[in-house]
Amino acid sequence: GSSGSSGRSAEALFEKAVTPSDVGKLNRLVIPKHHAEKHFPLPSSNVSVKGVLLNFEDVNGKVWRFRYSYWNSSQSYVLTKGWSRFVKEKNLRAGDVVSFSRSNGQDQQLYIGWKSRSGSDLDASGPSSG
Repeated sequence: GSSGSSGRSAEALFEKAVTPSDVGKLNRLVIPKHHAEKHFPLPSSNVSVKGVLLNFEDVNGKVWRFRYSYWNSSQSYVLTKGWSRFVKEKNLRAGDVVSFSRSNGQDQQLYIGWKSRSGSDLDASGPSSG
């Protein structure tokens, strides 16, 4: 396997189906602990309180900046600041899948993707009741 291709290759890290609370009023995405510790390790315990900023590029080349931190209270890793904007713009709903990947190049650029639960990018559910 030669890695001399000019195309940007990225390694898929993990996917997560968002829950109602991920796209709800809490404005945060919970990242499964084993994925968080493996792919987005926090530098040290004192940083985890304030969190770090992670930049993710989407398929359109737009860069999203999320605050990533560890909540001791719920023992969970979360993306907070910036997440609600992503949810709004992509019109994410519970059951939709968010995917994370990382470039194999020197820059280690992070990428974020999404797909609706139905598998299509179109919302074919018609007018929502309620």
